[in-house]
Amino acid sequence: MENKVLSMVKDKKRPFGTFVELGGASVIEALGMTGLDYVIIDNEHGPFDVESSEECIRACEHSGLTPFCRVREVSRPAVMKLLDVGAQGLIVPYIEKIDQVKELIEYSKYPPVGKRGFCGSKKDRWGYAYPGTESMETQFEFWNRETLLIPQCETVGALEHIEEITALEGVDGIFVGPFDLSISMGIPGQFKNPVFVAALERILAACKAAGKFSMIFTGNRDWINDYYEMGYDIVTWGMDAAVLIEGFRDIVSGVAR
Repeated sequence: MENKVLSMVKDKKRPFGTFVELGGASVIEALGMTGLDYVIIDNEHGPFDVESSEECIRACEHSGLTPFCRVREVSRPAVMKLLDVGAQGLIVPYIEKIDQVKELIEYSKYPPVGKRGFCGSKKDRWGYAYPGTESMETQFEFWNRETLLIPQCETVGALEHIEEITALEGVDGIFVGPFDLSISMGIPGQFKNPVFVAALERILAACKAAGKFSMIFTGNRDWINDYYEMGYDIVTWGMDAAVLIEGFRDIVSGVAR
């Protein structure tokens, strides 16, 4: 399956999505009715494991959403299992060293870029999605292109090496985690601090120089378009739980009781 978000970025469109923290395929199906382009199934902070992620990925495919997953750690099983059940992009938290990214490339990309293990799985209908004419090299090229590896820049270590990280073959883009990045920088939550803004600009410049896309999270609705105008290609806003809480709070506040 081709990656809709990747196609949108190439066409200079602005993909928009959210985090899924509550769990459950029905939540995904409901989000598919909203006009969102993708969701991030959160295996780091959310209640998901591979089996529940697979159910949510299936719901994404049913609902027209691109399924991204945030992995729980930098390890071969954490990466490969989510790719094999159909994640079209992996967002990887807490990157501090270049060697971590090189390790991720090995796990998530097929040769000649990486050393991903080959096996028919849900991603390709257990090997039966092909008419029988595609060579392994053709399959490798397709999955390396359409399955995205997106390290997070949320530590000073990642920020200090961002130019080297974005230059690595196999890295498709960078996801900025502003909360943890600001904490790591010693200015927690100071998103308008000139030092923090300069960090965002540095990340953006590194992505553009390397021909990689840039992705950022915000919990503030008023900043969504600001980040697009700043030059970020993809913006992720909030999470399903926050929308549910804020939506009902707004309704309840207007009820005469």
